[in-house]
Amino acid sequence: MKQLLVLVLVLCILSARADDQSVRFVVVGDRTSNAVEGVFSDIIDEILLLHPDFVINVGDLIEPPSEGSAEIINQWEEVLNTIEILPCDFYFVPGSNDIYSNLSGDIYEDMTGCERYYSFNKGKSHFIVLDNSITAWTPLSDADPEQFTWLLQDLEKHKDAEHIFVFLHVPSYLNALSANAPSPLVEAFTRFRVRAVFSGSLHSYMYLNEDGTDYIVIGSSGAETEDLDPAKGNFYHYLYVTVDGEIYDAAVIRKGSVFLRNVVTGSDYFNIQRAQGEVVSFPDLFWYEDSPKKSTKSRFRVNNTGIDSINSPLVWHFDTLRYSISPSCIPIALAPEETAEYEFELETKDDANIFPLPHFAVAFPFTYGKICTLKSSIGVRRVKKVKNFSTGPHIDGMLEERTWDRVKPITELARANGEASSVERCEIYLGHDKENVYIAARCFDSNLNTLRVQAAENDGSVYADDNLWFFFDTNMDEQTYYQLIVNPNAVVFDRSCRIEQGRPETDLQWNGPWEVMSGREPEAWIIEMRIPKSELAPFDEKKWGFNFRRLQTRLAEAGHWSLPFGHNPSSFGIIEFD
Repeated sequence: MKQLLVLVLVLCILSARADDQSVRFVVVGDRTSNAVEGVFSDIIDEILLLHPDFVINVGDLIEPPSEGSAEIINQWEEVLNTIEILPCDFYFVPGSNDIYSNLSGDIYEDMTGCERYYSFNKGKSHFIVLDNSITAWTPLSDADPEQFTWLLQDLEKHKDAEHIFVFLHVPSYLNALSANAPSPLVEAFTRFRVRAVFSGSLHSYMYLNEDGTDYIVIGSSGAETEDLDPAKGNFYHYLYVTVDGEIYDAAVIRKGSVFLRNVVTGSDYFNIQRAQGEVVSFPDLFWYEDSPKKSTKSRFRVNNTGIDSINSPLVWHFDTLRYSISPSCIPIALAPEETAEYEFELETKDDANIFPLPHFAVAFPFTYGKICTLKSSIGVRRVKKVKNFSTGPHIDGMLEERTWDRVKPITELARANGEASSVERCEIYLGHDKENVYIAARCFDSNLNTLRVQAAENDGSVYADDNLWFFFDTNMDEQTYYQLIVNPNAVVFDRSCRIEQGRPETDLQWNGPWEVMSGREPEAWIIEMRIPKSELAPFDEKKWGFNFRRLQTRLAEAGHWSLPFGHNPSSFGIIEFD
């Protein structure tokens, strides 16, 4: 009966047109990365029945970096063929999968017929499209002052419009809103009374209102999501927006359903994000490389931070060829603000690869009447013995010395979620002597001609190239550490870092003592480096905190060594010096 009433309501909304100034439009979320077959085309079919005045997306219509113009054009033709059934205008917003280079940007403009940022009017409403496809989370005022100046001028020119709507791919404003920090972009939206800001990228829906402006993140309209849990905003959907005179409203539409725009509020979203790291916690689990069968007895803690009781089991999910966990299902019954510890035993099989890592799932009532599923893989601090060299290798970017032949490389890498990474084989070799640490890398790539290597100067945008990313906590204080990113041409981006009040503070003016050389083999690019220990003082003589990842831009994939990966030295892996 309720579904029938909802359908009647939608049909009444569609048939109502207050006057010629009314506007009906649909906002479509990300189609990619990893488009789920059929979802986007089904949504377009549904939109056809809604008869909007126009449709606009929030970016990421094609898959991430493709090889050559032909493949990019083919993807755009597939998208255009899908939307050609719509009898209305379709406006495009550039996403990070749509524009990631000059070539892809030129093809974007040619195939869509849209500039990268622009504005238009419908009725008494003004619509603005911004481009942060490449600048992403960097504030627009810093990353693209020219575009930001254009935005301010456009807002000033159309400040008397009855409604102003803004569209951009990455919700870069969220960092400022969540921290209650100043943001020139947010200040401009507030000053010019922007009615709503629509964005995408996260593949999860959320809504919040700040100083009269709606901020709506459209989730997936076909892109792969972490899971299909509506409580987290993870469901396939799009937005139906109505404007009648002074009245504006928006409905979140799922296949066969209509949701209020606050189905997942900002409070819900941030509560779940906090719960993901606070409700279930594990002690450090250390994983010693090259050791035989491993068995660990440990405990984890469940802290019910919600306002309702937890009455559901914590269930382990793992590859039985690699792991055994006992018990695999643990009943949890906790009142609000209650905490308890539970034991488990984890055993790995002989000679087993560790990825994918085991993960758990538990239902969590984050507020009255709303339950989400908390999922996470266990964190593992990997430990690697570093071979003592009697004579250090000559640093020339060629791994031809027999010194390296005596080192067993690290090869197993993972995605950030604990699944096995699909980056091509990467071999990391570690060694040391009294004065230096030596690192060598052989990064295989079946198409070396497509390597992204654009940064030519140190401390440039090396992080956007194919690269290796290293962290070093040389004194094991879990507070101060160093970051190094190096691309296939041995161009480096480095900085010293310190954790202050739980957040990383970085000094980009600092330059490390790295001696780095690069080279090429027929199927791999090579990095070889020497790091003087004394230059990273104070340093521990026996062990350092250490982590690394490889980024392969052609595959839009990263492989990490120790998880979780990031600016958190307390979770770095460890290298121990022989």
